[in-house]
Amino acid sequence: MEFRVLGSVEAYSAGVPVDLGARRQQRLVLGLLLLEPNHPVPVERLVELVWGYDPPPSARGTLQALVSRLRARIRRAGVDPVGTGSTGSAGPEIARSGAGYLLRVDPHAVDVHRFTDLVARARKADGERSVELFDLALALWRGDPLADVAPAAVRDRLCVGLRETMWTAVEDRLEARIRLGRSREVLDELTRLVAEHPVRQRLVGQLMLVLHREGRTDEALRTYRDLRARLAGEFGLDPTPELQRLEAAILRADRPLDVPPVPHPPPVRLSRRAPDNPPVRPAELPHAPGGFVGRQPELAALDAQLDAVRRTGRPGIVVVDGMGGIGKTALALHWGHLRRDAFPDGQVYLDLRGFSPGDTPMTPAEALPRLLLSLGVPPSDLPPTLDSQCARMRSLTDGRRLLMVLDNAYDAAQVRPLLPGNVTGLVVVTSRRRLSGLLVREQAVPLRLAPLRPAESMDLIAGCLRGSRPDEREALADYCGHVPLAIRIVAARALDLPDRPLDDLLDELRRGRLLDAFEARDGPDTNLRTVFSWSYRWLSPPAAELFWRLALHPGESIGVRAAAALAGLAVPRARDLAAELHRANLLQQPAPDRYQFHDLVGAYARELADAPENADERRLAFGRLLDWYLHTVSAAERVLQPHRPHFDPASPPLVEPVRFESYQAALNWCEDERTNLVPVVCAAATGGAPEHAWQLALAASAYWYIAKRREDWRAATDVGVAATRALGDPRAEGALLASLATALCESRRYPEAIELYQESLRLHEASGDRDWRPTSLNSLAVAHAEAGRPAEALATFALARQEHRLRGNRRGEGVALQNMAQCHVLLGEPAEAIARHEEALTAMRDAGDRYAEAICIANLGEAHAALGEHERAILRFRDAVRLHLATGNEHGRARTLLALGRSLGALGDTDGARSCWREALTVFDELGDPEADEIRALLGERTAGDG
Repeated sequence: MEFRVLGSVEAYSAGVPVDLGARRQQRLVLGLLLLEPNHPVPVERLVELVWGYDPPPSARGTLQALVSRLRARIRRAGVDPVGTGSTGSAGPEIARSGAGYLLRVDPHAVDVHRFTDLVARARKADGERSVELFDLALALWRGDPLADVAPAAVRDRLCVGLRETMWTAVEDRLEARIRLGRSREVLDELTRLVAEHPVRQRLVGQLMLVLHREGRTDEALRTYRDLRARLAGEFGLDPTPELQRLEAAILRADRPLDVPPVPHPPPVRLSRRAPDNPPVRPAELPHAPGGFVGRQPELAALDAQLDAVRRTGRPGIVVVDGMGGIGKTALALHWGHLRRDAFPDGQVYLDLRGFSPGDTPMTPAEALPRLLLSLGVPPSDLPPTLDSQCARMRSLTDGRRLLMVLDNAYDAAQVRPLLPGNVTGLVVVTSRRRLSGLLVREQAVPLRLAPLRPAESMDLIAGCLRGSRPDEREALADYCGHVPLAIRIVAARALDLPDRPLDDLLDELRRGRLLDAFEARDGPDTNLRTVFSWSYRWLSPPAAELFWRLALHPGESIGVRAAAALAGLAVPRARDLAAELHRANLLQQPAPDRYQFHDLVGAYARELADAPENADERRLAFGRLLDWYLHTVSAAERVLQPHRPHFDPASPPLVEPVRFESYQAALNWCEDERTNLVPVVCAAATGGAPEHAWQLALAASAYWYIAKRREDWRAATDVGVAATRALGDPRAEGALLASLATALCESRRYPEAIELYQESLRLHEASGDRDWRPTSLNSLAVAHAEAGRPAEALATFALARQEHRLRGNRRGEGVALQNMAQCHVLLGEPAEAIARHEEALTAMRDAGDRYAEAICIANLGEAHAALGEHERAILRFRDAVRLHLATGNEHGRARTLLALGRSLGALGDTDGARSCWREALTVFDELGDPEADEIRALLGERTAGDG
């Protein structure tokens, strides 16, 4: 293990940061023990330094607890640095010694003691070696010692001598560089240091000497005068005798002050070859996979980064991330071979084993020696410590046009120590994770790989299976989810069976478990299930549990609130864990707070969910999900159609459903969940929750009616009806049959709808359901009217109006009135129709139903149009269109636009009419409404007439 106190207090085990705990006092105790390794520190001294001169009575007990926690963390890190279960050698240990504690540790494992050792060695060395050792020593300083744990007063007590040692080392290093004749190199640094520390007299003397040697004697003398004035004014002192002698020598222009001869630095030796041999030029890129196809935007992005490196001269880092098997390594190697001439100093490749079978991720302590060996350093010359290895690699790569591919990285902490310094080339890192730390701190450029584009998938298959047909290639690409590894595995199977048609093979594969198709015999890296498992095993335990629970969701995507309900978590916690899965490329995020699996990753998650040991939690999680959907859909129903009868959900919510503050919020939520509603209903029915199935289907019909999603409506309601029959619940069955009849009526299937309405009325009567009876009567009358039976419709509407009036349902009465008005229109009684419409509009406004109000206004417009009163009709139609738009009734808006176009046409405004019809046609086409054909006919007739 390595410890750091020169700055924040940190520890690393095999290059991996050790969690020392969040408490400042705990890390301060460790820092105090590290300052005096292998020597007991009395308890009284620790207590005083941690709590001050007036510690609380509990200080000793707290200190004991802090030490105990530190001891456990250090032991755990020393035994298993990356949590893999491996056993390492004996490491540092905190022990009780007499009346204190001591930390048994190699002093060279602590940066402060390594610093003092390097400084002592630098002072004994000569020339370049001295400068190099000073550089290594000073590079260990990351800030003031104990900066993040000790108050300033404690740091001043403990570290004043250490700080002075650091400043003396800075001055010694500058002195060594000046002796080597590098005055010009150090001038800027000295100028800055003297400006920051104007009374450090040795620094001032060095600046004076450098300025004099650079021919700026006046500035050197002025620097001396400034120091003398500051010392006299602030401290009443004179400059040191050494500085006074230097000033006199500069005034005399003594020759000893001139620049000494510059010694020739020894050549940098990368190996034990003769000094004039060129550096090692590595060429380590493995063979790129054959048949590479597509990825043109990604290859262009890598080219753009290479151009940026050439243009700016600064090193570039690209992080390629994506799910397992997506082709990250193939892309990096293919591009590396394409552009190898752009890297004349070589190409270095290292597999960091971040996600590999049976291996733990390679630590920086293991990776750096391999990189140094690649760069020509003999094994006998490898530096002994991690920091010195990092420094050596930066020196060896400085200014070199080098490509470095760090493949299969685990995280940013693993990669960061391996990054070269001022390399004028490119570092390409591949990982299954999104290495955000590198993006933020090192300004790396992200390049996320998605599945292949369909045309690229088909090109890949064509290269593997040359005799395949286009339709076969398309089917295989879809089956494999456009994942390159999956395509290659199935293609290899097909090649092993040359006489078998590809269609037959795909049919067989579809009959088995999805991932069984992607098991190859060439090793674990060609088994897709195993490849996914390498990503899964490195998840945190809570994220791993969320991963397989998400597979219980039956829809194509899941919102963060549904995910929280499924996992039994608070929404912020679910969002954090989903973000971890997204970073690991095990979960896609098509929109904010919305997630989905790639089909193949989802299949792996479902296999985990189906494991026998997960049976109990699987049942609980699925129940939470159904409860959340049922109560949220019911809440939306009450906002979207507040006046229709409602069934209260049978089960109390075990989760927190969404609450809607407005009509638009409820409608937006339903739109977001549109593709999930039918699958959730079906999953409830097949998953042993028929009560949830029928209640969900009925509640969601409020949205389907408004949005005219007729196919979804019918499919879910069929399932709901079956569920009510299985439960033997005639009241629920009656409500579902009425809903199904309305869906059929919306599709102009009037005879079937009338039959179902009549059946629903019989069930209402048998079950004593008076809530749904007037609604079903009104709907039955609508079906009669639409089927061309206005007299039957008028009589049935009158019955519905009577039922609503008896129950004091003003809105229901308004619905019946406006439908009665429509019957009068059909019967050729326009004056009566207008009277009923006016009554209906008043009733709807009394009830506060803006959705129905818009329909009433549109109906009034049609009644005026039937009387030839097109100016009045147009005013009504325009008001209705605006209100339809505000309430989200797209179907009503389109029908009103159709009527508005007719009235405009009747007044000679042909362009206005056609504009209305084109807008209505767009809506009807989107809804799949058969009225689109009627509008096309209108537009066609007009076009023919215009010609």
